[in-house]
Amino acid sequence: MIAYLKGSILSKDQRAVILNVNGVGYLVFLKNKDLTNLQNNEFVEFFIHSYIKEDALDLYGFINTEELAFFKQLLSVSGVGPRTAMSVMSLAEVADLKRAITSGNPSFLQQVSGIGKKTAERLVLELKEKFIDDVSVNGSLANTDQQVISALVSLGYKEREAVDMTIGLQLEGDLSDKIKQALKNLKK
Repeated sequence: MIAYLKGSILSKDQRAVILNVNGVGYLVFLKNKDLTNLQNNEFVEFFIHSYIKEDALDLYGFINTEELAFFKQLLSVSGVGPRTAMSVMSLAEVADLKRAITSGNPSFLQQVSGIGKKTAERLVLELKEKFIDDVSVNGSLANTDQQVISALVSLGYKEREAVDMTIGLQLEGDLSDKIKQALKNLKK
C-alpha cells in the first residue's frame, strides 16, 4: 500500500494530478481546492489513501494527516465511496464539515452531487459520535464563532440554526461583518 508520495506535478486535470516521483508518474486524485492551488512542476507531498478494487488501484492525496483521517471516516459510512467522500471534502474545510455533522445538519451535506437526504442523514448519524470529542458546539468553537452564534441566538434564531449559519464563515472582518455573512448563509 502506498501511504505517502513526494514529487513534482507533471500535469493536472479537474480531478487529479500526475505526480512524478523519481521518474514514475502516479495519478493522484485531489480535492478541488487543492487542485486549483497547484501548478505544473510544483514540488509537493501528499499523504495517500490507496483504494483497491477489482479493476483499478486509485490513489487519493491529502495535504495533511487530519484530512486523510477524515476521508477514511467518511469511507466507513455505508454507501459512501471515495469519489463521494472527496466531493464532501471539497465542500468545506474539515473543521466546518465536522461542525456540520456534530450539529446534526444533513442539509449541508446534501449540497454534494450524489448525496441525497438518506445518505446525508446516515453520514450525520454514523459520524456524529466520532466527532463529538473533536468539535463541541458549545466548547471548542473559535471565540468569534461563539460570539456570532450568541448574536444570532439573540436575534431569535435557534442555537442549532445559528451554528449551521456559521459554517464556512471567513475569518477576516469584525463581528458585525461575520454576522452579516452568517445571515447571507441562511439565504443559501
